[in-house]
Amino acid sequence: MATALTRLFSGNGRDRGFTLIELLIVILIVGILAAVATPLYLGYIKDAKTVEAKAVVGALWTAVQSNAIAQCGTAVPVSDGYAKAGLTSGGVTSPARWSVADGTATLTVACATGAYTASTSLLFTIAGTGTDVASISVALNYTAGTPPAVLRCTTDGTAPTATSPVC
Repeated sequence: MATALTRLFSGNGRDRGFTLIELLIVILIVGILAAVATPLYLGYIKDAKTVEAKAVVGALWTAVQSNAIAQCGTAVPVSDGYAKAGLTSGGVTSPARWSVADGTATLTVACATGAYTASTSLLFTIAGTGTDVASISVALNYTAGTPPAVLRCTTDGTAPTATSPVC
């Protein structure tokens, strides 16, 4: 039995293993896969972090609308929606990865028609405060038109403007 196992693993007296050419080909294939996959992976990471910011914006926008509808005819500051959106009183998420840049803008809902009126076109901006998301900002741009509310994103560390790309 032992001789059969020895003969099986010894290769009839020849050493078994990989040749240098086989190893180089495997290393070359792995290198090409890594060169192609790395930029794609980094793009997916940036997209995932932007989606995280959009989720915070969506939660805050829903909270602001809810408050404005409840107090129709009265200008409601964005900061009144922080608690409903899961933000601290200072407009920061927990853990502190995202913060509201300025929560002083207001939204008013007309009681008779249900029409929204924002005090500024960029109602609020969520900016990344964590080290891995510091370059990402998403703003809610509210203007008359179709659709009236549009998200504007930047991923280069600058604050979004009314002409920033739609995300």
